[in-house]
Amino acid sequence: MDKSDNGSLCFFVSEDKERILLQSSLVVTMTMKFELLPNEIFIECFEYLNIFDIFHSFDQLNYRFSKLIQHIPLHISFSNIRQKKFREFCQQISSNSNLKQQIYSLHLSNKDTCGQIKTFLSHFSSNDLSNLYSLKLIQIEQENLSQLKILLPSSSQLYSFHLISSQIDEDEILSILPISNLRKLSLTTLRSFLIHIQQPTLITHLTISNCSLEQLLYKLFQYVPRLKYLNIEYMSKYNRSIKTDTIINAIHLKKLIIGKFNYKFENFVDLAKQTPNLQSLTITAEGDIVMINAIRWKKLIISSLPYLNVFKFKFSIDRRYKNITILYYKQFQNDFWIKKHNWYTNLLVDMRLLHIYTIPYLSNSFNIESAMKRITQGFVKNSNIFNNVTNLTLIRERITDKCSFRFPNVSSLKLLGSISEPNDLSLKMIVNLSNLKHLDISMYQNGILSGELLIILIESIQLSSITIDSNDLKLLFNNKELCKYLNKMIKKLNVYKYGQISFDNFNELKKFCRIFSNIEQIICNINQPKFILFLMYRLLKLSTLHVYLSTLENVKDFISLFEKKSRKLCCILHMKGTSNAPELFIWIDKIIN
Repeated sequence: MDKSDNGSLCFFVSEDKERILLQSSLVVTMTMKFELLPNEIFIECFEYLNIFDIFHSFDQLNYRFSKLIQHIPLHISFSNIRQKKFREFCQQISSNSNLKQQIYSLHLSNKDTCGQIKTFLSHFSSNDLSNLYSLKLIQIEQENLSQLKILLPSSSQLYSFHLISSQIDEDEILSILPISNLRKLSLTTLRSFLIHIQQPTLITHLTISNCSLEQLLYKLFQYVPRLKYLNIEYMSKYNRSIKTDTIINAIHLKKLIIGKFNYKFENFVDLAKQTPNLQSLTITAEGDIVMINAIRWKKLIISSLPYLNVFKFKFSIDRRYKNITILYYKQFQNDFWIKKHNWYTNLLVDMRLLHIYTIPYLSNSFNIESAMKRITQGFVKNSNIFNNVTNLTLIRERITDKCSFRFPNVSSLKLLGSISEPNDLSLKMIVNLSNLKHLDISMYQNGILSGELLIILIESIQLSSITIDSNDLKLLFNNKELCKYLNKMIKKLNVYKYGQISFDNFNELKKFCRIFSNIEQIICNINQPKFILFLMYRLLKLSTLHVYLSTLENVKDFISLFEKKSRKLCCILHMKGTSNAPELFIWIDKIIN
């Protein structure tokens, strides 16, 4: 090598060193300036970060940050968290009483987890959650009740409480809940709540799954006089309560949402008269022909709801009333609805019902049937009608180039029916696949074609979850290009089907593990305990395994095998279900080789 080469070489080495030194100097300078920021700025920035990432990044970085993060308000949600992070945070909480006092909001769930609520709350005793402001519990179980009896009565600052899909009697929770402090409350039924309150409360926001109109008019408004927001999933006569002579006006109620109103229009008139200051109304109803009478609604709004400025509805009528429904639909197109209030409506005809609904369609779920037709006025734009729909069920035969439906924000798509050849153009015209995160193709009659699925995977850049029949999945294993996309994209896979074993032999299992080496969550049906352990050892990124077993003997065999291998397994095991349908939830941290 000549001198010029040596000189050139020396020049590049020198330049590289200079670049490294410059970068190092820049990092040091930025670090010094970063640390000069006041605590108030850091605290504000922390509000945009996940609490677990904050602790992982800043705890023990230096004395200042360690102290700072121990005094910031903690808003904790364990949704989709890996077991390692969960365990580490529980250890930090258990060893530091100051952190417990900093918990202001807490979201815990037993849904698809290994006893998350019990595990986390076991680190707390009375008065440890004295500053808790908001608590959300999903699918609490009987074993959680004793812990809640210790913690809830001392949570004197509790402002918001949400109970979702409780597996125990709500009476037991309400008996220990500090209701007098609450402003926001979510429950399954109104009956339990009405039993436990003896005097007017301060609640302003209430969400309940079901109640009766009588309970509202004669009970609820009396005990929740400051109610501003009311969300009822289902209102029917099934929950009828005893009437009294007194009807209380809900003068503070501004927003009312009724998922399904199972009464007549005249019954809603009674309710509207007690909510004179209502500003926003969302309602769904079916069966009453008077409910779609625009003239009656106009009179009611003018006389009893003068401040109403947001009106969203979906009214469904039997197809026998097609002619009168079309007539009523036209009544919603006059100046009162369109020019004065900007309330636009659409008419949808399916195999059984006719639907008049406001635009955009108010539900986040929609099902396109094969014989569905949409009737619109000229001013209606297709682009925004179904903006709210995130969960779409679509019959494959309905996907044609002439389909007038457009869904720009679908994140979960379920495909039904059967196909003969892939057709990417028509599906893309209906669904914006770039927002798709979950795909359910488990109900295809003849199984999905590899070409069809490949087209969807290529277009759906955010897709990470698939539900598919295990037999159909195995038929796709020979398509190398498809398997490459499956391995790269899919993090969650559901191959469970009642009465059907997901994997029959080790060869299938080995091929599956090779194709899905990056999988993180699996839901399946396995009867051989050694298959479960095989998945846990082979799939290094697997964090959650939900296994359905046919008999309790399978559970006992696995637990016995699991205990023998426990030294090499770092995971939490939780059993649910019944003796006829046992389930295992396994939360995996790591496998020790």
